[in-house]
Amino acid sequence: MAEDLQALMERIQKDAVDKAELEATSIISKAKEKAAEIVKAAEDEAKAKLEQADKDAVAFTERSERTLEQSARDLLLSVGKNLEKMILDLLSLQIEKSLDETTVKSMLLAIAKSYSSNIDVEFSEADATKLSSFVMGEFAKQLKAGVKVESDKGVKFGFRVKLDGGKVSHEFTEQAMAESLSALLRPQLAKIVNKAAQGK
Repeated sequence: MAEDLQALMERIQKDAVDKAELEATSIISKAKEKAAEIVKAAEDEAKAKLEQADKDAVAFTERSERTLEQSARDLLLSVGKNLEKMILDLLSLQIEKSLDETTVKSMLLAIAKSYSSNIDVEFSEADATKLSSFVMGEFAKQLKAGVKVESDKGVKFGFRVKLDGGKVSHEFTEQAMAESLSALLRPQLAKIVNKAAQGK
């Protein structure tokens, strides 16, 4: 009887140990599964964050490149405008020097050969005083029509002629000539600026 009791106790103890081992194995297995899930979730999150960081870096690089390109274009436009202004100023200076009294008289005589109607000639105040007798004399004789001399504060050098009661006007002022020459130079300036932009 004592042996039966001993065997029963050993069997109960063995069953309890087996049950405990089974539960421990189950707990360990569940813990491993949970740990694997946590690791997988962490890896997925890290991967997603890395992918987002890559996308953000690409977007930032593209924005930076666009900003730099825009800044470079703005700089080139600014340089082009300043260069154009400088050339226009230089042209004005050269034309100003070229529009001396002799040149203006020659230009007026050439105009007199081309027109036969009444003409108003506008000069700067200084040139109106200086050239008035020439216009009323030799120019009027060549023109074979009426002529009137006026001064205009808008004219610094050169002159302006008006025909048909002011409906038709031709400018031979330093500003008009400089603008005409500058218009011819603009395509060349554009080429120079484009070459500079392309690094050639």
